[in-house]
Amino acid sequence: MIAKTTTGSDFEGALTYGAGQRQGRGKEPGEAPLLVVSNVIPGSPKEMAQDMQAVAARSKRVRKPVWHTVLSWKAGEAVSQAQKVAAAKRYCELMGAPIDRHQMVVYEHRDKQHAHVHIYLNRVPIDGGPALRTDNNFYRQPAVTRQISQELGMDPLPERRRSLKTLDPTKEVARQRVSQALAQLLQQSDREGEQWLALQLQKLAIEIRYTHDKGGVLRGVSFETEGVALRGQEVGYKGAQLREALAASVKPVREPEAERKARPEVATTLPQPAPPVRPKQVRRKGRRQ
Repeated sequence: MIAKTTTGSDFEGALTYGAGQRQGRGKEPGEAPLLVVSNVIPGSPKEMAQDMQAVAARSKRVRKPVWHTVLSWKAGEAVSQAQKVAAAKRYCELMGAPIDRHQMVVYEHRDKQHAHVHIYLNRVPIDGGPALRTDNNFYRQPAVTRQISQELGMDPLPERRRSLKTLDPTKEVARQRVSQALAQLLQQSDREGEQWLALQLQKLAIEIRYTHDKGGVLRGVSFETEGVALRGQEVGYKGAQLREALAASVKPVREPEAERKARPEVATTLPQPAPPVRPKQVRRKGRRQ
């Protein structure tokens, strides 16, 4: 299984194509069944697009909220509809867009010899959190699709445009190991900061090195496992992306209500000092002239 992703700004055009209703493309309505709908009221492509656009409009920074991924299996591979649904949901989760936080619409296309589905995501989550990042997909998606193929018992397709370095089987195993470990750890609801992640990876015999700027902001990251060194982008996580994933989990600790009520009130402002008292001037009696 492989994944190919593009982004855009037109939900209606994207969903119309996904539903097989775009004129001039050789697709007739009904050839593209709707497989999954999440956080969107099922309806026509136009109706669902309006719903997704309304959520996307909450963010003024995201100019391309449409995330379109095609999951494809190799020709001749038998893939059930249940496997297609499971693969689409798992893909969204591993890429950082769990379906309980993002709007998702999935169509199945049958216009080619190989099985494939079209996933449409709203990069802006419904809970107001950070938008789904688009950088580094080239490195992340192969690791994600391999993991899904293993979990669902599918055959992975060979990756495209691989360099000579990635053909090293030892490095490939190390990269897959680190990528899977990060994906699982960063999905935990109780995840914390950099020290927590380093400790969890250390338990898995994976060493992580952070690079910070003068202000202490995480800018770069690298890994090493079993003597194999890996850059952050090789496993799908650059410094900025890892920083955002860790920061998103930090939540303020709320004081229990009972303890808050029992705590005595403390003045939030200091009393202002009294103005200084000026001494009275004593007039000396003098002779009148």
